[in-house]
Amino acid sequence: MSDTHISSSVTPVDAATGDRRQQVEQAIAALNAHDAAAFAATYTPDAVVHTSADPEPVRGRDAVAQDTQRWNTAMPDMAIEIEELIVDGHTAAMRLLFTGTHTGPLTTPDGEVPPTGKTVSVPMAVFNRNDENGLTSVEHRYLDLADMARQLGLA
Repeated sequence: MSDTHISSSVTPVDAATGDRRQQVEQAIAALNAHDAAAFAATYTPDAVVHTSADPEPVRGRDAVAQDTQRWNTAMPDMAIEIEELIVDGHTAAMRLLFTGTHTGPLTTPDGEVPPTGKTVSVPMAVFNRNDENGLTSVEHRYLDLADMARQLGLA
């Protein structure tokens, strides 16, 4: 990997990574604005997202929007903070912090979890690859669901 380690508060020194960094920041900004459609628009129509929150991959832009809306419903104050971002060509690796208050129903593969009113702060790792148009085509998301369940009082 190239030496493109950049935190959310440091400007990139390599202009080639600047565009990719801006793409990531734009996607996170849409997510933090709770705009599921704008967030999903940063993905290809046939994107594949592997996530620890679902046993099956999320397939396609529409499914990405639905998955995002599911989290927005469960945690309307949900926010993602970029703690570390590494860019290498079309690939980005991120260490993120997911926070939110569980005030709405959370739909999971095992059923619906009613609101607990509890706040969570859970680390995430995301690895994604963009196509030639700058849209995410493949993504792998890792979220510590056991820690989230513990913080919600479910485990």
